[in-house]
Amino acid sequence: MKKFMIGLLFIILLSTTLSANAETVVLKANSYDKLENAYFDYHNVDVLSNQEGNFFWWTGTEFIKCSLLDTKFTKSDDLVEWSDMNLSDDARMKISRQYSANIKHYGDKYIVYDEIFNPSIIIDKMERTHGPIIMPIYILDENFNLLCEVQLDNPLTDFEYVDGVYYIETQEYTQVGTTDYELKNNTIYYSYDAIDWQIDNERSSMPQSNGRNSLVFQGELVNFNASDYRFEVKDMFIEKNKSDLIKVVQERPITCYYKAKGNIYVEIQYYIDNVNTFRISRDGVYSVDVAIPEYSGNISGKSEFIFECNLWKDKLVIRTRKRLIEYDMADIEDVLNEKCPSDTPYIEFNGNILGFDVPPIIEDGSTLVPMRFLFEQMGADVEWDSETQTATATIENKAVTFSIDNVNARINNKPAKMDVPARLVNGKTMVPLRFLSENMGYDVDWDADSRTAIIQ
Repeated sequence: MKKFMIGLLFIILLSTTLSANAETVVLKANSYDKLENAYFDYHNVDVLSNQEGNFFWWTGTEFIKCSLLDTKFTKSDDLVEWSDMNLSDDARMKISRQYSANIKHYGDKYIVYDEIFNPSIIIDKMERTHGPIIMPIYILDENFNLLCEVQLDNPLTDFEYVDGVYYIETQEYTQVGTTDYELKNNTIYYSYDAIDWQIDNERSSMPQSNGRNSLVFQGELVNFNASDYRFEVKDMFIEKNKSDLIKVVQERPITCYYKAKGNIYVEIQYYIDNVNTFRISRDGVYSVDVAIPEYSGNISGKSEFIFECNLWKDKLVIRTRKRLIEYDMADIEDVLNEKCPSDTPYIEFNGNILGFDVPPIIEDGSTLVPMRFLFEQMGADVEWDSETQTATATIENKAVTFSIDNVNARINNKPAKMDVPARLVNGKTMVPLRFLSENMGYDVDWDADSRTAIIQ
């Protein structure tokens, strides 16, 4: 019965909106609203390219741009001072011929690759326009000397570097209609030097970059709608090691993709009309909503939506349909330090980490967590009396009643006392975890190394 209730409640939770019951912070942002042709003027650099402009990349360590007119490559640390890059003619021509090349500095190498996002809707168009879309991966050393080419059998859909290991994902699609394709299978490759590659038979999904914890999504992005480009992520896990994944159950659904750079995760709702927030996180569990400033320009009959985001040195840059929005990473770090401190405890229930909308807090040695989401995971019924600010949680033959800012409680209508009272934090009722879990029939253990309270 408990499992049924939990499953039912989780389905209900998935139907809620991303911004429901969430505190939204407002940060200073610079908006670059001028869009001409297919590129933005960003600090005097054409960020996006057209056929007569420049290619522009952030490698993770520096900025690189290439003039399409003369295939001249230059690099910069600050977008102000630029220096020429001495590439061989072979490397220069191969890189400039990629359809949508990425240049990343991973480990001690530069990786140049074409990443095909959601091949199912563009395979036919790309192959008719450009020919085969399976492009080689170019491996270059620190001086941009070409070391080797890696040729794949299927389109590359992701490339990551996690804990000293390089990973590639390819996806094979089969045609099921005139222009429709469906995923047949995906393959994960790994390498320790980006030169010798092997199939990773232990993985079915890709680890996502380096943060405090790596993230992994189980399977493909699901529920893709070609008409409005809406994505929903199947499942999210925290990766403890290669063979130990722990699932994260979010209070709000994951409706987009986490991009991990450094120690920051950014969650963006891609291609959703008039989206006005995005999430930032340090661990993929607890997050903060950040407001996107209103667009004052002319939309020309089409809604504004987000294409992508990038972390460039000390800036987070979000690209929408009509502009670039720039945030200082120092401001984002300050918000995370305030709203999601590094000592915030994790809560594990039924083998899953709970991603509360409002992170747990510690008061006088007791951990307080959002009441409703925890009780719903337990399969409990919750009644709330707004006049007296009193809650009653019932599961099977156990009932716990307590009030805001009051240590006095009742267990099956008998008086009891909590170490700390329940609190209201950002509209959420925060309750003492151990007291209420144990009185609901669960044991609570504390893992000091991972700062995790384990309910079982």
